[in-house]
Amino acid sequence: MPEPRHAIDTGAVDADFAAEVVRLLASLADEGPLGVSLSLPFGLSATMKRHGLGLDETISAVLSVRAALLSVAGLDAANEPVPLRVPDRAMFVLNLTVYLDGLLCRSARVLGVSRGDVADVAVELLGSN
Repeated sequence: MPEPRHAIDTGAVDADFAAEVVRLLASLADEGPLGVSLSLPFGLSATMKRHGLGLDETISAVLSVRAALLSVAGLDAANEPVPLRVPDRAMFVLNLTVYLDGLLCRSARVLGVSRGDVADVAVELLGSN
């Protein structure tokens, strides 16, 4: 199992929400491409509601998950793309989360472990702040 490389500054990000998002992505792995699945938007929306978060807080949390996954896998943040911000913030959150799913997959491939294993270590890293 991979070890966290260094602490991630999550600031005011809800670490429990971020952890739930990365676990949601890991659990949806068997459903096929997330860009066409309704499970992602429904699951993300339910998670946001459960935690009482709006779009801005969700963006911050997803970007914290991105930083954690990059750290866990030892990937270079400068070479890892992030979806362009679009005027529709809800669409940006969805696109960002689909991107995050791809990053979770790439991180698992780089480390030679399962998506769930990478998600667990990322959650541990997020919770350590």
